[in-house]
Amino acid sequence: MRRILSIALVLTLCLTVLTALGPAAGAEDAAVLNIALDGQPEHLDVAISTMDMASEVVFGSVFEKLVAFNGDSQVIPELAESWEISDSNRVYTYHLRHGILFHNGDEMKADDVVASMNRWIDNAGNANSLVGGAHFTKVDDYTVEIRMETGTLYLNEMIAGLGQQGVVMPASVVEAAGNEPVKEYIGTGPYAFDEWKADRYIRLKAFDGYQPYGTEGDYSGWGGYKTAWYDEVNFYFPGDNTTVVSGIQTGEFDIADRLNGDDYDTFVDDSDFTIFSDEAELPMLIFNKAQGVAANPLVRQAVQAVVNCEDLMYASYGNPDLYKLYSSYMFESSANWYTDAGSEYYNRNDPEAARALFDEAGWTDSDVFRILVRTDISDFYAQAQVIQEELRGIGVQCELVAYDASSYSDVRNNHPESWDAFITNFGPKVLPNMNLFLSSTWAGWCTDERIASDLSAITSGTDLDEARQTWEALQAYMYEEAVPVVKFGTTQLSGVCRSDITGAFIKERLVWIDAHPVNG
Repeated sequence: MRRILSIALVLTLCLTVLTALGPAAGAEDAAVLNIALDGQPEHLDVAISTMDMASEVVFGSVFEKLVAFNGDSQVIPELAESWEISDSNRVYTYHLRHGILFHNGDEMKADDVVASMNRWIDNAGNANSLVGGAHFTKVDDYTVEIRMETGTLYLNEMIAGLGQQGVVMPASVVEAAGNEPVKEYIGTGPYAFDEWKADRYIRLKAFDGYQPYGTEGDYSGWGGYKTAWYDEVNFYFPGDNTTVVSGIQTGEFDIADRLNGDDYDTFVDDSDFTIFSDEAELPMLIFNKAQGVAANPLVRQAVQAVVNCEDLMYASYGNPDLYKLYSSYMFESSANWYTDAGSEYYNRNDPEAARALFDEAGWTDSDVFRILVRTDISDFYAQAQVIQEELRGIGVQCELVAYDASSYSDVRNNHPESWDAFITNFGPKVLPNMNLFLSSTWAGWCTDERIASDLSAITSGTDLDEARQTWEALQAYMYEEAVPVVKFGTTQLSGVCRSDITGAFIKERLVWIDAHPVNG
């Protein structure tokens, strides 16, 4: 039997066994795929929310976009068959595919696209900022356009890659919902929403009216010739890693994601299973640049110089297969923005240079570097402990300021006098200026004038090569002088599937099992 999965999942899955609580496996000849999630989404309206759990169920499977990213992070048509961009980059015109059916049987037309895309713009801050509040309008039943006051090179990248998904739904569903979550999950994808049993499962079923696009067999990244290879896909919500591993081994589940180090070792040499992995997040130390000792860039440079990124990543992830070490603030998979500029300052592990920088900064024996930590996030706590020991090793006092989850955010956001740095993770971004750690208003308060100016130039520029050069020079400046953060590395989230499901890989926190038939 052919076993092929072509639906999207977010990489926070933690599979467990709830088969007995879920729907029946279906007819004897039906192809059924069983997946378990590590939590239950609040709703499945991915146009107004960035919830991972929602996207893993419906993005690419139930809902589609005007354009998509292929495996090389290049924009390709999806619901639009083509588009034109004016010379000024102010007007984007999209020509829609004909005969595309929603799951309710209605044909997708311009009115649906305009309603969906404008609701997305109104609810997605990054999209709204990029287009300057402009909105889509209907040209005819199969053509839409957007006219912006200021041109941008990146609208298609934003549509294809923003985590708050610019998906297309029927205008009637969008208008009935307003800014509240939609009540009906009706899209154009190869799977249709079927049933949601609270606390038990979500079921999707193959949509017979789906119209594939592209060339049969040609599928890459998020786009290309998709097919509902399964009659039914069931997502379960339920338990701990032990149950997940057991469920995969016994065949009660077909896929498990987010393996920890021990689980990874369980499957890595077993020919009955396939491990798949890709980049997931960037763990970083975020400095308080508004006040305190870290407001001095020499102190920030000193901390950057002392850290051993290998030790930091191993302390949290315990297996070198679960992380990578490289300097870029943008992911390696980001074709336009990945750069190794400034890499000579990354992972220096140079205590002597660090001590010299502290001395140049006027550091005294009474000064203390305070790292704010959450007691319930063990990865970040372990990394903070490593930095603490590295600083103490060169005679610098370092304290961990620990709070539980209920107090942490308030202290971080409203009491900057209480801390000098904190640790958190960042997922993939479409543009460099979308990185929250470079924001002047978010905790850390990056107000460096050059950073702000260069990011603005990148956003408003009309020449992609110039924008890339600006970003490369800016990253070098941040590593050498400004040091708004210290990047530790890049996490590799790994999952496992049965060996008769092939082509599994993770792309920008989502898992796709590529459409390559295997005879089981």
